[in-house]
Amino acid sequence: AVITANGQLTPKYAYISKLREQQRLKEMKASIGKRILVLGAGFVSGPVVEYLTRNEQVHVTVVNLIQQEMDRLVSTNSRITPILLDVTCHKSELDKLIEDHDCVVSLLPSKLHPDIASLCIKHRRHMVTASCVSPEMQALHDEALTADVTLINEVGLDPGIDHMLAMELFDMIRDNGGRIDSYVSYCGGLPAPEHSDNPLRFKFCWSPRSVLTDLLNPAKYLMKNK
Repeated sequence: AVITANGQLTPKYAYISKLREQQRLKEMKASIGKRILVLGAGFVSGPVVEYLTRNEQVHVTVVNLIQQEMDRLVSTNSRITPILLDVTCHKSELDKLIEDHDCVVSLLPSKLHPDIASLCIKHRRHMVTASCVSPEMQALHDEALTADVTLINEVGLDPGIDHMLAMELFDMIRDNGGRIDSYVSYCGGLPAPEHSDNPLRFKFCWSPRSVLTDLLNPAKYLMKNK
């Protein structure tokens, strides 16, 4: 086969040049890396940031209002870019930050998610939260589809990991010819006895306010398809 002639690829093999260019652009993009914006520096943020910064091609910016929380996060991870900002009062700055990043992880109170999601849709940036889907977030579904934006919710522990483990179990049972008549799941955490040192014998691993407000939410369960 004649691949080159007169210093050029023959027409049949001209696609090789395009493949080289595509690979070059891919490598250049990889070297630049992805920019992820994490909103919030509370209890949950530490493990999230630690996981994201394992990849040296990922650049993480953390936005938070409270200096003490930010200092704690920076003390354990020097690779993040910290920004002190009240996102509820400085929406133009938040707008610009979202535009300058590839993906947003919102670990702020769930009532703030819809406004952040709207900005993500505006700038065509994907967004991840650990919170339940509120009616306000659900209302953005069609708008997000039109903008080709993914808004991922409920990917924390509960809801999140519990749902994934449940589906894995369901699939395993069905694959082995079994039938599911009932499924009940409990999720929670107990502090180690040596650290259970307060009157409640409890330790908060996420927002104490959210824990208490969640107690007021109505409960639903499915039994016999009702």
